[in-house]
Amino acid sequence: MPFDEVTIGNCRLIHGDCREVLPLLPKVDALVTDPPYEISASGGGIGGKRQYLTDIRGHIDAGFDIAMLSAFENWLVFCGKQQLMALMQQAMDQGLRWQLRTWNKTNPTPLTNANYLPDTEYMVHAFKTHVWQGKKRWIVGNVEKSGFDHPTVKPQYVMTDALQCATNHGQSVLDCFMGTGSTGVACVNLGRKFFGIERERKYFDIAVRRIEQAYAQPRLFEDAKV
Repeated sequence: MPFDEVTIGNCRLIHGDCREVLPLLPKVDALVTDPPYEISASGGGIGGKRQYLTDIRGHIDAGFDIAMLSAFENWLVFCGKQQLMALMQQAMDQGLRWQLRTWNKTNPTPLTNANYLPDTEYMVHAFKTHVWQGKKRWIVGNVEKSGFDHPTVKPQYVMTDALQCATNHGQSVLDCFMGTGSTGVACVNLGRKFFGIERERKYFDIAVRRIEQAYAQPRLFEDAKV
């Protein structure tokens, strides 16, 4: 079936299901994506009534097909705790080295629902050899309100750090769960080529606008060219 596509500078944005689009794309240097987490969105008590859980319940709380990562030799995937072991096993099955990275939030919601604070999100980075400038295993900073109609938008400083740990200037990046385009905006700022796939039309349209705006701004945060 045909897909809607928009090309903005070095960014190619595709409205469609990644399972159908991925076989049609060229090979990229890295997959960097924030896919649906496999989490419980039906918790009890006050914690279970958190707005973001309401937003994702029955929609993006069932995870994704981890086997799709087999097509990539360099992937960095944000994930929930329940996905960690499967992602680590996937990396080992592919014969790749892997590293667990964390985003440690300095202002998490205080609701714990009889558990630890929700102050940490995880990334698993699988690769052959780490040849990129970013070396630290953690990111520390505030949760920020994005202003976009999406329940799980990552702050730009988080996506910038992720890209610097998995890619170099001029390389190509794929985000097959693009959402509102945070990975694409970071690619524009850092001088990466970007392929983004998003199946939800309203999020795709937001991503197009954000990346257009990113190209209209000076490249204040572009890292050193190599």
